[in-house]
Amino acid sequence: MRRELLISFTGHLALLLIIGIITSRQKEQRKISRPGVITVQILPGSPKPQIQSEPKRKLIAELPKPVSLPAKRQPANPEPQSGKNGPNLLRRAGLGARIEGAAALGYNYYLQEMLERIEENWQDPFTGRTAKMKATVMFVIERNGSITEVKLEQGSGDALYDESCLRSVLVTGKLPPLPAEFTAPRLKIHLEFEK
Repeated sequence: MRRELLISFTGHLALLLIIGIITSRQKEQRKISRPGVITVQILPGSPKPQIQSEPKRKLIAELPKPVSLPAKRQPANPEPQSGKNGPNLLRRAGLGARIEGAAALGYNYYLQEMLERIEENWQDPFTGRTAKMKATVMFVIERNGSITEVKLEQGSGDALYDESCLRSVLVTGKLPPLPAEFTAPRLKIHLEFEK
């Protein structure tokens, strides 16, 4: 047993010596050569292309002046009256909303939000062209803000343009709920797309 232990010890010692010699030779061969100083020169870049931004769109409200309330009481949910006080029109560059009746007067913030959301989804297929086009899309905003009864009320004469107008309203799909103070159960909109 001693003999076997002595042979094992000698064998392991020899193996460790061989491994040590091999690794020391590899370290000598792996000398790292460091390059000299490298000079870098920055070349002047080409000028940045100027991007022409689209002019900011301005919101113009063409709503009639509020009239004084009548002496007698009206029902809580009045039926919208069609244009007694003149056209109820809210405009943005390229978009104009005609509202049926005076039910939405005083809710310009809501109508602006509606126009912004629909405008985000509108992709004019003729951007950059000078052709004049106009299409009107009629739809209803329900109490919960969902858009229903979407239809092309007046076409532009170009199917591609008309479909892009319809698509922008359909893709919008849902708006914030109608304001709590708004008494009518729904709001009918005639949205004019102009190019």
